[in-house]
Amino acid sequence: MAADPPREDSEPGRRAAAGPRRLARELALRLLFQRDLEGGPPEATTEAFEAAFSPENDPENALALSARQFRRAWPLARELFFGVAAAQAELDAEIGRAAVNWTLARMSPVDRGLIRLAYYEMLHREDIPARVSLNEALEIAKSYGDNDSPAFVNGVLDRLLRASAASA
Repeated sequence: MAADPPREDSEPGRRAAAGPRRLARELALRLLFQRDLEGGPPEATTEAFEAAFSPENDPENALALSARQFRRAWPLARELFFGVAAAQAELDAEIGRAAVNWTLARMSPVDRGLIRLAYYEMLHREDIPARVSLNEALEIAKSYGDNDSPAFVNGVLDRLLRASAASA
């Protein structure tokens, strides 16, 4: 049987499986992680990230994405990242209440970023069902977090989801 032809947006060494929304969430998570470590204004984080990791700007250090994949995912990634940054105080207050026996400072930067991102989507993105945000966070946690990340992220997000449903 003949092999399928390569996809238009595939390049050697580049990932082809995830759709633009998943890639946008992954990019937003990386932006949140970078900002968590370096601090500073969100604009500086996105500028530095794009300069360092865009396949068009720096092919040697680029993420495992084609230029086309990056271009398609980058606008939503920025939108999500800036949304989380703008709502971070509100998000962190609720996450802190839902994360039983955990402070945000004790969470890994990946788990903290994923929870912030998914909870932001749940509260502020009416075009994305809350369960989709939760499930996407769990799938990303499997790739970016440690072995305990999916269960931890699920526990916190499920408590947040139930609390917001009860108050609605």
